[in-house]
Amino acid sequence: MTTATAFDPLSYEVQQDPYPYYEELRRNAPVQYIESVAAWGIFRYADVESTFKRPEIFSAKDFTSNAFGEFDPVPEVSSIIATDPPEHSRIRRLANAGFRPNAIKTMEPKVDGVIERLLDNLETTRSDFDLVSDFAAYVPVNVTADLLGVEDPAVREDFKRWTADLLQAPNRGVLPQEDLDRIRASVAELRAYFTEQIEYRRTHPGTDLISDLVRAEEEKQTLTATEILSLVALMQFGGSETPSHLISSTVYNLFSHPEILDEVRRDPSRALAAVQETLRQNSPVQMVFQTAVQDVDVAGVAIPAGSMVFSYIAAANHDDTIFDEPAQFILDRPNLNKHLSFATGAHHCIGAPLGRMMCAKAVSGLLTRFPDLRPVEQRPEWMPSYWVRGLAQYRFTA
Repeated sequence: MTTATAFDPLSYEVQQDPYPYYEELRRNAPVQYIESVAAWGIFRYADVESTFKRPEIFSAKDFTSNAFGEFDPVPEVSSIIATDPPEHSRIRRLANAGFRPNAIKTMEPKVDGVIERLLDNLETTRSDFDLVSDFAAYVPVNVTADLLGVEDPAVREDFKRWTADLLQAPNRGVLPQEDLDRIRASVAELRAYFTEQIEYRRTHPGTDLISDLVRAEEEKQTLTATEILSLVALMQFGGSETPSHLISSTVYNLFSHPEILDEVRRDPSRALAAVQETLRQNSPVQMVFQTAVQDVDVAGVAIPAGSMVFSYIAAANHDDTIFDEPAQFILDRPNLNKHLSFATGAHHCIGAPLGRMMCAKAVSGLLTRFPDLRPVEQRPEWMPSYWVRGLAQYRFTA
């Protein structure tokens, strides 16, 4: 049995299966200082949810500096994920245009086209493949590129590389110099590319999200060029990274539960329910970075002002005071919408509807196209990250 004091999110054992640790922590140390990351961890649902609803105490102001440090692509302004109301609300209102229901509906044919092209490629070139690197990673990269109006296939490959490099930034304290140099080069490329694209859309506007952001205006307020750059960089990273893990984790959950897999094969529309339950059970984002701006008591533990706080949404999503049998993969939970994988309150994920739709289409498309699909390995390895959870690889034969 694990003990609360043994919890180290940087350890291989925790990264492969954090959930027994989360259970022990919820029961015996729901708020604990974690030495290895110099942060206070919060693990119970009620306490995690409360941090999202009290941004005046649990601020997002240091999110990007904690996550990316010197590799923040746009350090001149605070990213939307690192601002609190009311400034956060201003930027979010202006950025909302590309994610309204009608805009998401308009994206559906493009998403279908992306998935069909990727499945065609798998069908014609491979009898076996890695679900993670050959399919799941490319779905959100291509959808995000379509959203941003990026057509060049070479740049879409750059998206994948930039995202993979930025994902390593939270581990910058232990990375060798060659990895740090590679991340720095990717950040510079990303920034240069989108700076050029923003300027181009000012004189050649289109129907893409970058053009929408350039045009965005509400009550005489506009986004500055640097704010647009910050938003676009975040959308490229967030839109490319976490959905890929949601796709592969959903497929993993289905193949780990043959009776549910059969149900989704019979009715591909059930893939959305599988995606929703995977969001709760195996959240692609394990925790969020916050800062306590004043002394605060959480569950009887005093967290000092200025402390880094990790609110563990993945632990909250397994809290048995909220979800019955939380370790089980169960479709159609009556209170499934209470999961915190997209956060809640002011920082609820702006791209959540697009992400759910895209991932469900990817899963249903894969299972429909390959009715005899089967995994080569039953216990694939999870990637080494204390922030994002996803499979390192997951090989299949069709």
